[in-house]
Amino acid sequence: MQNRLTIIDQLKHPQLLGALPVFRDLKTWAMWLVFLKALFGLPLDSIELEAFQKFTGRERYLPPEGGFPEACVIAGVQCGKTTITGALLDSEVLTGQAGTVAVGVAQDHRGSMRVLLRYAREPFETIEIFKNEVERDTADFLELKRGTALGAYPCRPSALRGVKASIVVMDEAAHYIATDGRPTDLEMWRVARGRVAMTSGKIIAISSPYAQSGLLYDLHKKHFGKDESPVLVWQASSKDMNPCLSDDYLQRMQEDDPEAYRSEVLGEFRSGTSTLLDMEAIQACVDADVRERAPMSETTYVGFCDPSGGRHDRFVVAVAHADGERVVLDAVRVWTPPLNPSGVIAEACAFLKTYRVSQVHGDRYGAEYNAEQFRKNGLSYEPSERDRSEIYLELLPLINSERAVLLDHAELLRELRGLERRRGTSGKDKVDHRRGSTDDIANASAGALVLANKPLCVCGVFVL
Repeated sequence: MQNRLTIIDQLKHPQLLGALPVFRDLKTWAMWLVFLKALFGLPLDSIELEAFQKFTGRERYLPPEGGFPEACVIAGVQCGKTTITGALLDSEVLTGQAGTVAVGVAQDHRGSMRVLLRYAREPFETIEIFKNEVERDTADFLELKRGTALGAYPCRPSALRGVKASIVVMDEAAHYIATDGRPTDLEMWRVARGRVAMTSGKIIAISSPYAQSGLLYDLHKKHFGKDESPVLVWQASSKDMNPCLSDDYLQRMQEDDPEAYRSEVLGEFRSGTSTLLDMEAIQACVDADVRERAPMSETTYVGFCDPSGGRHDRFVVAVAHADGERVVLDAVRVWTPPLNPSGVIAEACAFLKTYRVSQVHGDRYGAEYNAEQFRKNGLSYEPSERDRSEIYLELLPLINSERAVLLDHAELLRELRGLERRRGTSGKDKVDHRRGSTDDIANASAGALVLANKPLCVCGVFVL
């Protein structure tokens, strides 16, 4: 194996990466080759220079010596991002310094890590020259006889502590979410910088974009189109990077979900999408180690319900009270499906009665049925005057001003961190959970806190 070979050389070599079936026709990888040449500071011809200018927004090609130390690719789905990630790791593990690791980072799920490692491991399983280099092969790690290693890591910053990396490639970095709902992309980037500090290695984030926040958005805002910037930012659509994509497939995606099409195909950040609540602001409202507050005899409580039909969503009720200018979340109860709605409502009413709650407000879902079932159990049910988005938007100033007091409830905090604010077509903002997530506990808790912030009318008299 010749250490002087660049990744471009290896992709073109019929016995190296070029032996992989996916790379036998490099014409379809033309734009990726331009990116890789620019990344490593290799010469570009006139046609490649035009592509570089188009996808980086730069007028001049001024790579630092040895290429760009940090780079970011913002591109749509199905354009070969993970395949290129694997190739970068393979090339580096064959040419890196002994004692270093070529690091691939994936979302914190075993499935996504296995996908990343499968792409990177393929040449070591199918190409003879690569096979001869293997010293040890484990589930998440591959060690070579030359003293280098290739490893796949989850998007937990602590996972990279102590690693001496020759390269760090962050696959689908815009979607890094910790189990508690915190985005980890920015923190992973900071940790990666420390891992390559002694090796002069590169850090590369390759991902489809999402909201106008986070690592990719920050890198794009600071470095895209800046000729002198040491960080290379490349933005392109799926079709630009993979001309083999079917036009029919892309058209169906556009028709099915126009908003997702702009980010997942065109490689554009979702307009008007941002995180609703700041993580530090949420944490400042948490009453540490308090999971639930017992009812107090002189306190007036309110209850809010996020009901369920019993098959898919959870059934949640929350209790809160006003304490001067503050609103305090006292307790949350959650029932997980499958469940019997009438039985759960009976249990919920028994719980609410311990806080002397006689009227519960809630989602308009199944309002007539819910009202009847609550009535049977001695409580009245009033559909909320505010929809979900309005409740969250009223919660926002309570959190930002630290007037809300939250429970130290891990799932509640995770759901609050995952709330997103989107600009509606009518000019009215919409707040909801991220795709694939839930917000049942957050919705019930927010509803109770917002309700506690308003005066209650009892027998025609407003009281707090």
